[in-house]
Amino acid sequence: MVVRRHARSFCAMVVVALVALAGLEGCSGAASGGQAEEGKTLAVLAASSLTNAFRELEPMFEEQNPGVDVSASFASSSDLLVQIQQGAPADAFASADEAKMDTALEEGLVAKPRVFARNRPVVIVPADNPAGIQEFRDLGEVDAQLVLAEEKVPIAEYAKTVLANADSEYGDDFGQRVLDKVASREANVRASANRVALEEADATFVYASDVTEDIRDRVRVVEIPENLNVLATYPIAAIEGSQNAELAQAWVDFVVGEEGQSVLESYDFQRAS
Repeated sequence: MVVRRHARSFCAMVVVALVALAGLEGCSGAASGGQAEEGKTLAVLAASSLTNAFRELEPMFEEQNPGVDVSASFASSSDLLVQIQQGAPADAFASADEAKMDTALEEGLVAKPRVFARNRPVVIVPADNPAGIQEFRDLGEVDAQLVLAEEKVPIAEYAKTVLANADSEYGDDFGQRVLDKVASREANVRASANRVALEEADATFVYASDVTEDIRDRVRVVEIPENLNVLATYPIAAIEGSQNAELAQAWVDFVVGEEGQSVLESYDFQRAS
């Protein structure tokens, strides 16, 4: 009986020691930078114009947050808003305009947004420019086929504002004359840019950041006069009800922070401030 009692006591001591050792290891990990988010996937919904910049930011964020996989999906901001309204699982939303984010905020779908970048609309034409569009006002004069993103997509909304501004400069029907030349509507701004790069259209409205390395040699930029142009504003927010709320906010802070701003600036976005 004495031997059995000693055996039980010894086993209990071993268990206590192992538990204590595990606790010390946990404390050691926390002191060295926090526990890794093992197996976490951060679902980010972002405007298509952010594709290149966010693709570069993904591995940078993952390196700072071991065990986290950033899974970004890109589409027009209007399509992304619909996805969020329909309950698509996501953690953060980055829009190419404030209108879509305002709607999400009013409907209680996102936390308080922060503006993280600005962008400048431009017109692009194919490199050989078959329609002869040399300056912005030529859009209303030449015989050309244009493409434009679908209505409610931010770049299409910005284009409408620019054309309305141009009516006072070039005549009341200028904007309508340009819109009458739109032969097709594309899903998002990147799709429109690709149509022009492939010489399937004579011109389209895009953001300065959309003239990326893969199409730069195949298109020419036609600047919009400053007095007619608008500034695109990009807000970002964590999604309410996210299963990774702290991680979503960390992504927002990262994009708004210096590292995020530097990468965005390298893709011709303007800093938020």
